[in-house]
Amino acid sequence: AAADEEAADAAEEAVEAAAVEEAADEPAEPAVRLSKKKQGKAKPAADDEAAAAAATAAAGTDTSGRRGMGSRIERFEGAEPGFAYLKMSGGQLRFRNQDVLTDASWDVQTGQRVGLVGNNGAGKTTQLRVLAGELELDGGEIVKSSADIKVAFLRQEFREELRDDRSLRDEMLSVFSEVLSLRARYDEAEAALAAAGEDADAMQGALDTMAELQAQLDASDAGAIEKRAERMMSAMGFSPSDAELPVTAFSGGWKMRIGLGKALLQEPQVLLLDEPT
Repeated sequence: AAADEEAADAAEEAVEAAAVEEAADEPAEPAVRLSKKKQGKAKPAADDEAAAAAATAAAGTDTSGRRGMGSRIERFEGAEPGFAYLKMSGGQLRFRNQDVLTDASWDVQTGQRVGLVGNNGAGKTTQLRVLAGELELDGGEIVKSSADIKVAFLRQEFREELRDDRSLRDEMLSVFSEVLSLRARYDEAEAALAAAGEDADAMQGALDTMAELQAQLDASDAGAIEKRAERMMSAMGFSPSDAELPVTAFSGGWKMRIGLGKALLQEPQVLLLDEPT
């Protein structure tokens, strides 16, 4: 039995060595080309890739995609703060034994406006969903300028995400779900403090929770979200009196403005619009 285990270990080491040699023989990925407004030279983020590989090995799972999608970070020397780059390279995807994407490759970067044109059913929405992180490719890779690049996606079906019973103001504020959740928890802690009575431990626990939540609210700039929502409503053409009207009171065109305003409130580096008519 011991001999069998040693043979299995030796075979596994041989396979790993072969994989390393095969990877070393692969041609280097060509450098990413920037637009005429050059931001710098692309440089692989070796540290990020090594950290990701280590995390994958530790977890014992393949996080590269559903089947064969890869993800890669490119660094750009001399890029201005906030510079963003997003690319689909060699994208392949099949649904129900039918090719939806075959070697789809294109990119977008800060300062560019790119139009994706094609026949119905050609896979335009599918590509946007892949770039937004909603779908994974069967093959190819997604290249980003940073792991935390901010992407907002306005879908064709954005109306399904609107709540007709909300006011316009509340619908805009719904973008800040994390802040709203922190506020709700803070209110709960305040109620717990009021109900603590003479219980010193309960009072201290509530006070500690409130202090922690307040620090998180301050870090999130929670006090500014109403002003941001008001400015966005004005930018989208709404009047101050519209703020308290229910979403259902607005026509389809004005609901599109609500959807666009919500996307812009996320302050994305890349904004994906799916037939924004």
